[in-house]
Amino acid sequence: MSADRELIDDDDVVGPDLAAMRSLLLAQRDELLDAVPDLDAEVFRTRSDVSDGSGETEHLVVAEQKDLTARVDALTERAVEEIDEALARIDAGTYGRCTDCGTPIPTERLEAVPAAATCLDCRSVRERGGGLV
Repeated sequence: MSADRELIDDDDVVGPDLAAMRSLLLAQRDELLDAVPDLDAEVFRTRSDVSDGSGETEHLVVAEQKDLTARVDALTERAVEEIDEALARIDAGTYGRCTDCGTPIPTERLEAVPAAATCLDCRSVRERGGGLV
């Protein structure tokens, strides 16, 4: 924690409704996990559509689709991990506190990004490459 930041007393913090945040996080998690099979099915359906062509570029399209699917799967996996980490912070009683500096994360940020682990200041530091990974 930086020296110029002072932790706010927990009694002074009005945080998010944890039950509502848990429900929102679980709904987002379910939505992400439910979408993965649909994406895979779409790739295979599109793959069969391209086989109607001359065949010269089919392998390129299939490779591009597989690459795209792998990227989406990785992003989905990371989003689910972030949600699971947020749920663990709720269970541990640390949800709503920045994992880097310990200051309260504004309720508005948590409502916009329920899985947020950091305050905006620390997020900015991370994005500039000056913080934790």
